[in-house]
Amino acid sequence: MYGAILGDIIGSPYEFDRGVKTKDFPLFIKESEFTDDSVMTAAVAEALLNAREQGVEDDSEAVKALLIASMRSWGKKYPGAGYGARFGLWLADETAGPYQSYGNGAAMRASAAGWLYNDMFTVRRMAALTAEVTHNHPEGIKGAEAVAAAIFMARTGSTKDEIKAYIEKEFGYDLSRTCDEIRPDYRHNESCQKTVPEAITAFLEGTDFEDVIRTAVSLGGDCDTLTCIAGSIAEAFCGVPFVLISECKKRLPEDIINVIDRFDKAVGRYREDDDGTMGNAELVRAIERASGSGKKEDFIKVLDCVVKLAAGDGVFLLPVETPPELLDMIGDPEKLKAGDELRINEEIRMKILTLTDADGREWYAAFTDDAQMKKGAPASVIAMPVRDILETALSSETRAGLAVNPWENTLFLDKELLNIILDGAKPKTGIFYDVGDITALDVECIVNATDEEISGSGGVSRAIFNAAGPKLKAECGKIGGCKTGKAKITEGFDLKAKYVIHTVGPYYKKDGEWGDLHCRRQLAACYTNCLDLAKEHGIRSIAFPAISTGTYKFPPYDAAATALGAISKWLSENPDYAVTVVMSCRDEKTYQAYTRAGWATRMKYESMTVEEYDSVDPKELSAFSLAEGGAMGVPNQVILARKKDEYLEFIYTWGDRDKLGAMFPWLDKFQWFPGEEKNCGRSWKHIDLGAGNHLFVRTALYKKIGERLMAVRPPVRYKTWREIVAEAELGEAPTRKTQKRQAKKQ
Repeated sequence: MYGAILGDIIGSPYEFDRGVKTKDFPLFIKESEFTDDSVMTAAVAEALLNAREQGVEDDSEAVKALLIASMRSWGKKYPGAGYGARFGLWLADETAGPYQSYGNGAAMRASAAGWLYNDMFTVRRMAALTAEVTHNHPEGIKGAEAVAAAIFMARTGSTKDEIKAYIEKEFGYDLSRTCDEIRPDYRHNESCQKTVPEAITAFLEGTDFEDVIRTAVSLGGDCDTLTCIAGSIAEAFCGVPFVLISECKKRLPEDIINVIDRFDKAVGRYREDDDGTMGNAELVRAIERASGSGKKEDFIKVLDCVVKLAAGDGVFLLPVETPPELLDMIGDPEKLKAGDELRINEEIRMKILTLTDADGREWYAAFTDDAQMKKGAPASVIAMPVRDILETALSSETRAGLAVNPWENTLFLDKELLNIILDGAKPKTGIFYDVGDITALDVECIVNATDEEISGSGGVSRAIFNAAGPKLKAECGKIGGCKTGKAKITEGFDLKAKYVIHTVGPYYKKDGEWGDLHCRRQLAACYTNCLDLAKEHGIRSIAFPAISTGTYKFPPYDAAATALGAISKWLSENPDYAVTVVMSCRDEKTYQAYTRAGWATRMKYESMTVEEYDSVDPKELSAFSLAEGGAMGVPNQVILARKKDEYLEFIYTWGDRDKLGAMFPWLDKFQWFPGEEKNCGRSWKHIDLGAGNHLFVRTALYKKIGERLMAVRPPVRYKTWREIVAEAELGEAPTRKTQKRQAKKQ
């Protein structure tokens, strides 16, 4: 969008044949301001983005309604932007319809359609819709389609010759004249027929973005609109220099900049550090707070921020002494633009600058952002991952550590702190649970459970489809067949996650025990194959949906037990590869099924002979059960429960009153009658499991489970007590929530 808006701003002083008829003029003067061209470009972009988010892009009438609403809303915000007479009346009259216009306004506002869609048919259809709400004359529609088509071809790698040939063939525009031939007799004309061909010709002749703008302005005519169109195509082909983007932002209101940022994010060009903080604003605030308070907890918050940056994609600026050879390679820095690449000779070395403290110790220096760097002496800087900077400082034998923001509120990280931070930033292995939108999770990869074809929108789950942009949807169409249990990987494109792994879960068909077992094996394969792909691509965090539990009708608890069993087995077989696994549950019911199965995976079972009783310390036990002779289940069986690290271990053995009496002397005096008990051990509580089975639990544990167990009939208590004790002892499953689970209860 910057290309179109810059064209409008730069061309606006020369509108109505006030043109200079030369390419030699100042790009920005006092009168360089945005006009209705920029306002309506933003309005159309906003409407098309809304259509995508609402999932109505295929509904032409719905898209038109959004376009009309957005254009009239923006028109009211900026009533004096310079609209044409008929368009101004249309803005004011909410009952007015299209008015058969072939004015160039249809073409100048259509640039968003050239960027947002990944096939020519959709680009042209959406461009036509942007015109039809007002400019429904065939020439008006043709102008909008031609501009959007040129932008689409320019951004997808077509040459200028290919763009020229397509526009001439499809739209019948005469692009044979040169700008030198057009310039002398060209006058102000607001039609598409007399603006679009000239604008495209200026683009075809321009050598770079700035030259396209100067060429378009030099033609004269309806200069702001002509240059707006030429600039929109030039941006897609050449890119826009950073210095011009900066000048553009200075002349725009915040609401238009917000639309541009939203648009750039949708097409994959947005950077979180565009606000100038490089994503380090939270750290800067934490450092300021800690410097002012001197509190330990505030300093811990600072370290926590650095850990998160080191664990993720955090970047600091590193001051360096730039070799002259590199400056020669760069040339004119103002000509650099987004997407430019420089290949640096391996022999070129940059010296990292340091600072010396009052005690004579030397520290590496780093800055959180450009503003912090500019508070002190000027220096060349390079952006470098936080983790790499910390590791460099830690490995240095001559440096004391790292000084962050040395000019103000300096954070000194010595070797001990660097070790703590880097240890905390290491990838963590574990299974976590989440309730909410899988696409909102802060993970490197999300899993898309889909059908066997994986073609078009039919191959993207609803949650991901709603969040995905055209690039991901188009990529899904290229994947081809994927058999049940298998997996394939694509980029995440405009999703928060860097990658998407696509897998096909099984339909649940319980055709005897074999059918059930076959489904379980296929479902387990989904998880292990996805994890294999994640490891292959160096992915350290991955989120799974509840595969096959929706329309594929796999019983949720069985699916959860199968999934967690497969994941746990994979993690145990890959002990040297740290990876965080998040189970993303779509609702509370699914969450309960997975966490219940999760407790089951954290329960270990052992057996022990009576002679081995002496190896058990009764102080370690959380609970134990005792079955009387003739009891339901296994008579005389004893089950001891003790917590071991992150697991609850259940030890199965046989009862021996003498041995048990040695462990629990109070058992010989314990008496129980229905509704009454006497002489239970101190710090122990008794629960009747029914039919001759007894459970003894620690008093603290009883407070968590007593009411729950006593609220159900004895047969249920007998069957479920291990799971309930495990849940109470191990606590709620680790979570990474995107929404409060309490919302449903409230």
